[in-house]
Amino acid sequence: MASIPKSVRRTLQDRIEKHARTAWSERCARVQVRFRSEYAYIDAFESDPWVMPDASEEEKERIRQTPTKLCRLTWTGDPDSWVFAFYKYSDERYEPSITLDGSFTGSPESCFDTAAQAYLR
Repeated sequence: MASIPKSVRRTLQDRIEKHARTAWSERCARVQVRFRSEYAYIDAFESDPWVMPDASEEEKERIRQTPTKLCRLTWTGDPDSWVFAFYKYSDERYEPSITLDGSFTGSPESCFDTAAQAYLR
């Protein structure tokens, strides 16, 4: 598959940011979308991450600045249908997965929701 066009990259970034602000504002402070070839990698920064009670201010800030890897989307040529891959912390790999509606493809928002349900507390 070809790389994600620049215009689609901008639109995808905007869609994910808007969705995180509206649907996940209590759990997600911000998102980061990275692109490589036909892939878009979505990470989230938790609004209130858990930290050890005796953590130093430096440790707390480092935790707040560390993103939670959520998922990878693969460009299909349709900006409303992306192949979904869930990030597995057990082996630090992206695994093709199904979205909450049972499909291997979904809208960017549906893919975000599927991963966020598992990783954002």
